[in-house]
Amino acid sequence: MDRLTTLARDLTSILEEIHEEAERRNLRGLDAPLAWLGEANGWLRHELARSTSPAPAEAVPFTYIPVEYRR
Repeated sequence: MDRLTTLARDLTSILEEIHEEAERRNLRGLDAPLAWLGEANGWLRHELARSTSPAPAEAVPFTYIPVEYRR
């Protein structure tokens, strides 16, 4: 696992800890910023996974064949 992936995993753990601590202290004012950070972290993980996996094969364009030309 490369360093960037490890750091992203650590970030996920830290964000979970922050969220738990905010809940424990009943700090509802942090809900929106924590949700935003969670969304950004999800986006980061998605982009990291996408950058390390091979590119998906391109879809073949749909070709319509009229009924009268079908065999």
